[in-house]
Amino acid sequence: MKISYNWLKEYIDIDISIDELSQKITDSGIEVEEIISRLPEFNNIVLGKVESKKSHPDADKLSICEVNDGTEIFQVICGAPNVQAGQLIPFARIGSILPNGLKIKKAKIRGVESSGMICSKEELGLEENSEGIWPLETNHQPGTDINIVLQDFNDYILDLFITSNRPDCLSHIGIAREIAAFTGKKVKWPSNELIENTSIKTADLIKIKIEDSDGCPRYAARIIKNVKIGPSPEWIVKKLEAIGLRSINNVVDVTNFVLNEVGQPLHAFDYNKITNNTIIVKKSVKGEKFFTLDDKERLLPENTVMICDDCRPVAIGGIMGGQNSEVSETTTDILLESAYFNPSRIIESVRGLSMMTDASQRFEKGTDFNIVIYALDRAAKLIQELAGGEISGGIIDEYPKEIKTEIISFNPDRVNRILGSDLSTQSIMDTLSKLDFNKTDNGISVPSYRVDIKEEIDLIEEVARLINLDNLPTSIFEPVYIDQAFDNKDFYINLLRNILVELGFQEIFTNSMLSSKVAATLESQNPVKIINPISDDLSVMRPALLPGILTTIQYNRNRNIDNLRIFEIGRIFRDQQNDIPLQPIHFAIALSGMRSPEFWNDKNSPVDFYDIKGLIESLCDKLNIRSLEFKEMSTEIHYFDKAMSSEVIINGSNAGFFGKISANFALQFDIDNEVFYADFNLSEVFKRISLEKKYKTIAKYPYIEKDLALIFENNVGAADVIKFINRQGGNLLKKVDIFDVYSGKNIGDGLKSIAFRLMFQSDERTLNDKEVDQVFRKIIKQTEIEFKATLRDK
Repeated sequence: MKISYNWLKEYIDIDISIDELSQKITDSGIEVEEIISRLPEFNNIVLGKVESKKSHPDADKLSICEVNDGTEIFQVICGAPNVQAGQLIPFARIGSILPNGLKIKKAKIRGVESSGMICSKEELGLEENSEGIWPLETNHQPGTDINIVLQDFNDYILDLFITSNRPDCLSHIGIAREIAAFTGKKVKWPSNELIENTSIKTADLIKIKIEDSDGCPRYAARIIKNVKIGPSPEWIVKKLEAIGLRSINNVVDVTNFVLNEVGQPLHAFDYNKITNNTIIVKKSVKGEKFFTLDDKERLLPENTVMICDDCRPVAIGGIMGGQNSEVSETTTDILLESAYFNPSRIIESVRGLSMMTDASQRFEKGTDFNIVIYALDRAAKLIQELAGGEISGGIIDEYPKEIKTEIISFNPDRVNRILGSDLSTQSIMDTLSKLDFNKTDNGISVPSYRVDIKEEIDLIEEVARLINLDNLPTSIFEPVYIDQAFDNKDFYINLLRNILVELGFQEIFTNSMLSSKVAATLESQNPVKIINPISDDLSVMRPALLPGILTTIQYNRNRNIDNLRIFEIGRIFRDQQNDIPLQPIHFAIALSGMRSPEFWNDKNSPVDFYDIKGLIESLCDKLNIRSLEFKEMSTEIHYFDKAMSSEVIINGSNAGFFGKISANFALQFDIDNEVFYADFNLSEVFKRISLEKKYKTIAKYPYIEKDLALIFENNVGAADVIKFINRQGGNLLKKVDIFDVYSGKNIGDGLKSIAFRLMFQSDERTLNDKEVDQVFRKIIKQTEIEFKATLRDK
């Protein structure tokens, strides 16, 4: 929100510097993000005095002037028709650089030397076109730095960050009220007294009917006849330009001016374009379309508040007017609207239309329902002054059900208890009265413009804000120690996080809200919907961590970061119809890119299925989880490659799944390289973690290794074979590893060869070949029987 310092001073006397004022506004809770000087910083330009003027001998339109810069006299050639001896002027010395980049040099103009420049406002960058130099009226002496001289002509723009709960501060009067509260000054409200033509009755010229009183509780209007549309005077143009607004015409400029003056949005219709002199406020219907002032046809969300005449819509209530009723150069009669709209209805329409305007920004946060008439009269008065015309007698004010101001129960004693202060009741009440909070028999009445005040604690915060938090006493409290039960969940999450970082992963945090479109890619039947989403892109809660993971990979790949090892720990959300959604904590890991960073003597290769499988094994090993198995997916998950996915079984229970993300699914996130992903339910993993570790001595006796290659049908799982071999090997078999898998030539269709390396060892003695061979032959025989396998001989 931009506030003009000079404009602001019209509503309140300010006797402190701009910097002091900025600090006090910030201390009151409204952050001043920037103070912008309207004048640029000038270099080597001073106040000069034209001592004499004579005509140039070779140019009728040029003058030869003598300019005093406070130390010496310079001869200057000037082409401005308004230059006169005795004037005080901005004088650019040789070497100065003007805002447009022009460097002032000694020059000869038509044979006469010129040493400097007498400047116009245009040359100083203060206006687009100047008809002559800028004569100054000031008490400063020649030679004074022009930056000092022009302080009287300068304006400052306060760029404020207004939080969404303080729409009352979205105007100059709103900020003046805040300043009045902490300075004790009075707000000077501008006059809204106007001259009406009582022979013309507003009630005879326009009929207003509110059919949608929920969307528009109050609608007021005036008629101004016989106006003349044209450019606005300089004073209003300058004010609007100062805060970044473009002048349009005298009528529209008034509505923008009053909006930024008192905070009430207004709209001007061409009265003669309103069919049957009737305004009806009603809801839009499904499929209805409307052309707005910005020349766009918009599909209206159902139940949008619409301002209609007797046969068509003419404006979207609280958001934007329509082309079919806009004020143009031919307009002679104005219908001026001032209304109060339900904030929640405006929010819904703004989101549905994907459009935001100065008016909607205020209406959706909440405007003052009691300022409707004041703003209407103020604007009508200014339109009459700027565009002429006659204001019809009376106002149409449709207000079916009066909105009551809030009354909040308030106990002054609670202020000191909450703030740790020692304020008297009188001091507290005086502080609140400065903010227009007044005591009644039932409590404190809240001014209608303070839509953020709902409870007693809000009033206490207002006291603290105005007193200034820095002025509240600081109390020293003894620390209180509370014994809390050991929380396994938090301990295990931190343990898991540390292990994953040790394994080379980076933790990410992604939004738990996503769009319904993204949720649909996961084939989630009933995603948990957000009742009042801040945007369509954040309308449901995530049913899985995968979208955030893939979005992160895509974001990094767009920045040429391809080699990724990432993980996330967070809640997912599953709908339970009418019950509170399930919110289990999951963790997910993902690999993408190359196995290791590029190195000149290393042949690198991309990560694959066995990388993520090995990392899961390492993770479980570090968590002391021993009963780990991998099984084919019992239920197909559509975003995995069928041939490269597996369930993770811990102690016989499904704890998660992992695999390669299918190419088609990855492309939905604009990812064209391979991604390997694993997802686990934390509660299932935590059940199996053992913090107890047992240690055994390193074996004293040598081991014997035996290699075994068997041919199996393709549907036989290697994990099942290893488990079986371990059972058959008894105490002497210490380890079974797979060192080769082969299918193809000499094996047969539908078959595969798996080669195992078996390690035999005793803790008590040195084994001999005979006893190892006996166990080894037993393993071969029983495995052949169990899995219908055959020994591979070549």
